[in-house]
Amino acid sequence: MFFRRVFSLLALVAVGAACGQAGSTNDSVVPDTVPIGELPPSLAPSSVEAETTVVRTTVPLTPDEQIGALVGGNRVIVIGDSVMASTAKRYSGDMCAALVPLGWQVELDAETGRFIEFGHEVLDARLSAGWDASVILLGNNYRDDQARYRDELERMVQRLSPNPVVLLTVSEFTPSRAQVNQVIFDLAEIYANVLIVDWGATTAADPTLTGGDGLHLSTEGRAALAQQVALALGTAPSPDGQCLTTSYDDDSTGPVDGTTTTVRRNNRPTTSQGQPASTNPPATDPPPPVTDPPATDPPTS
Repeated sequence: MFFRRVFSLLALVAVGAACGQAGSTNDSVVPDTVPIGELPPSLAPSSVEAETTVVRTTVPLTPDEQIGALVGGNRVIVIGDSVMASTAKRYSGDMCAALVPLGWQVELDAETGRFIEFGHEVLDARLSAGWDASVILLGNNYRDDQARYRDELERMVQRLSPNPVVLLTVSEFTPSRAQVNQVIFDLAEIYANVLIVDWGATTAADPTLTGGDGLHLSTEGRAALAQQVALALGTAPSPDGQCLTTSYDDDSTGPVDGTTTTVRRNNRPTTSQGQPASTNPPATDPPPPVTDPPATDPPTS
């Protein structure tokens, strides 16, 4: 049974920062690190308000509300851009380190510079593999077209339904990213199987989780992102966790830390009709693609 509620999960360090800003004291100290394979303790309800968004409320999930209690299998597909890619095993490996000990078989399909259509490219190729749950973080790269973003993300949710879909909000490093997050909140109100991890509120509460661009993750940010996904998924119904391989490791648009050095490219052809050619550039460093913001705009992820 799914719940028509929007669950927003803030990292422990972010909750601590929010409480510190409010000047409140608490005799109960919550540790900011958790051993691999264990879930953090429940978070007390609190709220964090970002400048460009509505107030987000932290609602702790009980074990029977976590994804692991709602599914019969342990296969989860994780889709994203460079923010999510930074947690892949080719970089920090934080996502598998957090989820595999909980019993999840994790396929992380994430590449740098990807827009919302990338999700359909992945699903065109991998949906038939069978997934009990999914996690999506797409919207850091955004064309300021809220209607198009909503259409693409909603179709993605529909393709993955009725199984649980975890949507992560994005860091609001520009005002337009509030439009992305509003779509995510709207979809959670419509689809009973959608659960929100409010990453945007987490990074607003603790800027140390991102670099100077307010988007790409620091070492602490990668661990915190993986921990939040673990909080949403909980313990899988099977103990046979595994970090699965992926063919989505094309990081030719730039590295995951937001610098300008080219990191990696594979030769995988683009199969989705919805994927613009401009987001899959040649191996040499190209001029900015026409769908990217101008060079004076914030960085893409």
